[in-house]
Amino acid sequence: MKPTTFILRALLLSGLTVSSYGCKDFVNLTPQDIIPVNGFYKTEADLQGALTGAYGSMRSVYNGYFQFTELPSDNTRTINSSEVGYGQFDKLTWLVNNNNIASAWNQHYTVIAGTNVTLGHADDVSYANPVTKTQLVGQAKFLRALMYFNLVRFFGDVPLVLTELKGQAEALALVRTPAADVYAQIEQDLTDAEAALPASYPAANVGRATSGAAKALLGKVYLQEKKWPEAEAKLAEVVALTQYQLLPDVNNVFGVGKDNNAEIIFACQYFSSGNGEGNSFAYNFAPAGFNVTTVVAGSTNLGTKDLNDAFEAGDLRKPAFLIATGTGNATDYYAKKFVYNVLSANEGDNDWPILRLADVLLMYAEALNNNGKTALAIPQINRVRTRAGLAAKPLTLTTADTQLAIEQERRVELCFEGHRWHDLIRWGKATSTMQAFKTKYATLDAANGTMAPSANKELFPIPQVEVLLNSKLTQNPGY
Repeated sequence: MKPTTFILRALLLSGLTVSSYGCKDFVNLTPQDIIPVNGFYKTEADLQGALTGAYGSMRSVYNGYFQFTELPSDNTRTINSSEVGYGQFDKLTWLVNNNNIASAWNQHYTVIAGTNVTLGHADDVSYANPVTKTQLVGQAKFLRALMYFNLVRFFGDVPLVLTELKGQAEALALVRTPAADVYAQIEQDLTDAEAALPASYPAANVGRATSGAAKALLGKVYLQEKKWPEAEAKLAEVVALTQYQLLPDVNNVFGVGKDNNAEIIFACQYFSSGNGEGNSFAYNFAPAGFNVTTVVAGSTNLGTKDLNDAFEAGDLRKPAFLIATGTGNATDYYAKKFVYNVLSANEGDNDWPILRLADVLLMYAEALNNNGKTALAIPQINRVRTRAGLAAKPLTLTTADTQLAIEQERRVELCFEGHRWHDLIRWGKATSTMQAFKTKYATLDAANGTMAPSANKELFPIPQVEVLLNSKLTQNPGY
């Protein structure tokens, strides 16, 4: 494929009809060329295929999501990895020509292309039940919002593509849309999705976006924007929903056969079929030389000693979420919550939790605390702490101490799940935290001394290949 078709292929990509709509049965879509869409979508099944393709394409997004959300932080590190790839994320030394950054850009816009096809042709077909159309549109808007939420946090201003592109000229005319406008569209899409989506689906379609997922994601978006009143109100709606429950035993949140439990609000679904529908978490999250069934792991996203030490004594989450191997400075820490049910290096069965209730409770506490309702925030923190076997925080905590308690709980409760880096950014602590980490651990691991934290690293560079293809795309500061 010629270089000029790189982003174009993603933006023009159409969905392919598949036989099942359940998320666990999505096929891996790797078309060899662009399929002309004019006149292609003639039936409800055709349109369902486009949406299913968008869901399936998310697997590539979340297989590499940790690079952008955990590796730059104090939670995880990589070893035995070239500075050209994962090492740049670990040391905050990424370059404009980093292939993984370019791939992530393309993968997100591939999903967006599928949602735009669905939305653009929703009126072109007949439906046996009009509710089907409403739900298809709602799901497409939810997925589009989710992808843009990732993109705007990764890159800031990004091209906001809301319609199916018809040709190369349209793709190469794109400019970066201000982040504020991208956020406004995300909010609108999620508001629309919330109204259109059901609370749940039959078992065959478990894993599709629901109204609860739209509420939770919208609350998360408001929180990242520091729209505290809006975040509080929306997250309160999620907390009040009875279909989501904080599981009593932390050991039941992750593990074989435990996907899509009552704590999971929305997840990217993976399936060990041997046909490319599985994940590569075991390879990336376990130390080299550690065999997970047939997998020899690659050590690309190991926990840090700092994360290990962040757990309080007696915290039930530590043995449930984190495994330590080796001794002393040679100890590796890896994510027990993600390393299981493995067929091969790229065929893990477990899902990636994008939204779960523990996250929502802690976000709700943060919004309440920032709205001057500290006494109401602390019980939300304590729901998570009690489940972890820890003592409740006193209701007399100050606003500042409550914020610190929230930061502590989010770090250990949500470790490895892709929240840490953007939490630090929201709290205004990304650069200072990583500078302190570099100083503290430089003697433990000489590679830490080569870290390069700086304020401009809160955004990743626009991929060089995109700027070369489209001169209208400007680069982020510092690159």
